[in-house]
Amino acid sequence: MKEQPMPPTFLFDLDGLLIDSEPIWDAAKREVFGPLGLHLTTEMQAATRGLRQRDMVAYWFERATLQADPDDVEQQIVAAVCRGLAGVALKPGAEHAVAACARASRAMAVVSSSPESVIRHALASTGLDRSFDAVFSAEDDEHGKPHPGAYLRAAAALGASPDECIVFEDSLNGVLAGVSAQMTVVAVPEAADRCDPRFAIATLVLESLKDLDTSVLGA
Repeated sequence: MKEQPMPPTFLFDLDGLLIDSEPIWDAAKREVFGPLGLHLTTEMQAATRGLRQRDMVAYWFERATLQADPDDVEQQIVAAVCRGLAGVALKPGAEHAVAACARASRAMAVVSSSPESVIRHALASTGLDRSFDAVFSAEDDEHGKPHPGAYLRAAAALGASPDECIVFEDSLNGVLAGVSAQMTVVAVPEAADRCDPRFAIATLVLESLKDLDTSVLGA
């Protein structure tokens, strides 16, 4: 008898993919960096999307003269985000995608660049916490996205090989991480990024999670 293929393990990014939190992060960074003399434009914010907070803070400290402690700046940004997450909205199609994947999955997890405390707070606030078997923060790894470490660690913890995993990402850094992990990657870029040809490295590119058909992924 032919052995049945193992159901896939689905690994979801969080910010900008499942929840509409990118504006909250952007506002928090403007709130903290502005008084230091760094005024972040939309284009500047996009340059660090998908990075861990420590990597984002380091990115701007390397490019601007800022009279502040990087750790303190990071903590202030995270605190501002946690305040802003109250009532955060789900992205269009998030509930559909999570439910569809849950029916077809072996396991599901959130793999995010945000601190674990922020991930759990956001999932509880939106009711998505009951849908996932585990959460993984790239804050716990030596390198953050676009390094594949967080995705590889999640797969190993869930007992899945990379070729059994399907990654959902909205940022280019996240897509690069999933591709580097040799996983199937579904990209759902923001409207402003959809014309970026670099997203073509993903296995599938969707305009919205509402458009997800898991059968297309073999699930």
